[in-house]
Amino acid sequence: MSVGFTAPWVLVGAISALAPWLGAGQRASRYSSLRVVPDDRFSRIADRAMKIFASLSLLALIMGVAGPYLRAHWQEKIGTGAQIVLLVDRSSSMSDNFAGRYLGGAARETKSAVARQLLAEFVARRRDDLFGIVTFSAAPIYVLPLTQDRDAVLAAIASASERGHGVTNIASGLVMALDFFADKPITGSRIVLLVSDGAARIEEETRARIRQAFVDSQARLYWIYLRNPRGARLDEKPKNPGESTTPEYFLHEFFRGLGAPYRAYEAENPDALGSAIADVGRLENEPLHYMAKLPRKDLSSYCYVVALLFLAPLLASRALEFDQWRS
Repeated sequence: MSVGFTAPWVLVGAISALAPWLGAGQRASRYSSLRVVPDDRFSRIADRAMKIFASLSLLALIMGVAGPYLRAHWQEKIGTGAQIVLLVDRSSSMSDNFAGRYLGGAARETKSAVARQLLAEFVARRRDDLFGIVTFSAAPIYVLPLTQDRDAVLAAIASASERGHGVTNIASGLVMALDFFADKPITGSRIVLLVSDGAARIEEETRARIRQAFVDSQARLYWIYLRNPRGARLDEKPKNPGESTTPEYFLHEFFRGLGAPYRAYEAENPDALGSAIADVGRLENEPLHYMAKLPRKDLSSYCYVVALLFLAPLLASRALEFDQWRS
């Protein structure tokens, strides 16, 4: 940590702190003869103390006007949680409700709207986690890097409300999400939380890249599958399996063979979605080391408080001062 000033040139005025020492500091009083005045050691000490207080109050005021602040800096912190990348589907089907009926992008009952609300509640409850956000439909969109700024995360979640394209390209979204962990030290649990209602075929070359990325990053994958009644079940092999007709089943099988921890949740309604997100929150509470960037902090108010503390005895001393000697 280091201190800076917004107006360092004001510090030249610190020389004014010598002013109390250039005069007596009290009003003169007439008396017939100083020889009969007894020696007052306490008054001499009080006089010096008041001058010191006056000098220190002037210094504090000058520093306050100069605008001192602690510079922004990085600080290592230890918490309980994980590094979580939210990978959120924005395809057109996310604007349907859980029965598969399109309600419009602004409707509160759509899968997208319910997911945004529950994810926002999930983020608000997780105090120490670092969150990053990627959305995808035909192509992935880098929304927010891993951060502890809850306001930024919640705003990013709320902004993912527009209706996307019809294609659900999970592969490119996964690749971008895993890039969040690339070439970074492992300081805690790493999670990719996929929220999607569909899937698409993934090329073998891309599959190999995704497998390797999960191994290298040591990340875990959670898939919250927002299934409507017409959608395929993940753990039931379809009668006529095909990557074009039942891509969700084949994607689930691919995830199971990643060589990384994986768990899938089938959420058929808002309550099931809420339960799935809550379950993820209960599972991921391991020690987490991370670097947090603390913003610049203004110190002017502290200087003014110190100046006031030194001025208080000066004001009190004025009430104790004699206007004239009495015999």
